[in-house]
Amino acid sequence: TLVSASFDRTCCLWDVTNRTQLRIFRGATASIECVVFSPDGHTFATSGYDNINRIWHGFSGSCLKEFRGTSVAEDYKFRARSLAYSPDGTVIACDCYRENDDVSTEKFAI
Repeated sequence: TLVSASFDRTCCLWDVTNRTQLRIFRGATASIECVVFSPDGHTFATSGYDNINRIWHGFSGSCLKEFRGTSVAEDYKFRARSLAYSPDGTVIACDCYRENDDVSTEKFAI
């Protein structure tokens, strides 16, 4: 199974063995740049140019949670360049930036 991110504001779940599309995930308001599966493979996270990180349920197609706008760090916004789950799947790390282009890495509990 593979999830692809797209400039058309969607993600697609694919069966790589059969080369078929299983589901389309809609809801982002700008292109999606990053996608990463959770360690258990049931959910995945996305980040895009709308500065929203989302957690998706891979089977139902629903968006489970959104982290909008700024991060827990003051004046930082989510950047659409990198995401990573912790090994136990309870925390996601993401790339953040400020207007003067300082870069930071933030984490948030799921």
